[in-house]
Amino acid sequence: MAITAITFDFWSTLYHYLQSPRGRQLQQIQKILAAHGHHRHELQVTKAMEQAWQTWDNIWRTKNYTPKADAWLGFVMENLGVSLSNTSFEHTALILEKSALTEDTQPVEGVPETLERLSIKYRLGIICDTGLGSGQVLRTLLERDELLPYFSHFTFSDEFGRSKPHPDVFHATLKGLNALPHQGVHIGDLRHTDIFGAQKVGMRAIRFAGIRDDRDQNYPEADVIIYKYSEIEAALNQLEFKLPD
Repeated sequence: MAITAITFDFWSTLYHYLQSPRGRQLQQIQKILAAHGHHRHELQVTKAMEQAWQTWDNIWRTKNYTPKADAWLGFVMENLGVSLSNTSFEHTALILEKSALTEDTQPVEGVPETLERLSIKYRLGIICDTGLGSGQVLRTLLERDELLPYFSHFTFSDEFGRSKPHPDVFHATLKGLNALPHQGVHIGDLRHTDIFGAQKVGMRAIRFAGIRDDRDQNYPEADVIIYKYSEIEAALNQLEFKLPD
């Protein structure tokens, strides 16, 4: 049966950072700390942020969900041993959530024209493990770049309540695209979430290595690896040829 649906990861697959937002996040946290009389050296705050990301990453990997910006900020404050007023905390968490809304966050080269071509033949969806940015923030980016209309289903982990590689994430997306697993192909950059998760439910998987080339040998490799969006149609044709009638 033919491929009818394609799902995409978001970060390092559809979008990437021209410049990491972590510098701006550091400045924002230092600003709010100083406003509350908590003066901390940049190295202390940086370490607290790194520890918070380690906590976040452990939850993501072991519990299959992604803590939101307010939870991550809570980890940072706990690591620093300080507290903020509820109003200041919520305001800072919202700023952190929107930190990806900048011109430094851009579609990967080749994405717009490729989505335009693919949307003619396939139903397209997004399966994204959100970081600090919520699904609504990522929709704003897609709308800004006029890419939102190409997709007919979105599964953002902060909204769905689970993250890759949990099978529910993939099954829900396939249902939203009116496709069976063997009719779907997932494109992503991480072997332990994108590739392992997709293959586990019976989808084919393409690993996009153009931004981040994941060599994690603890998880299976994709059916096809590509480095440029110009290679997607050939990869899909290769998978189509392998599919049973």
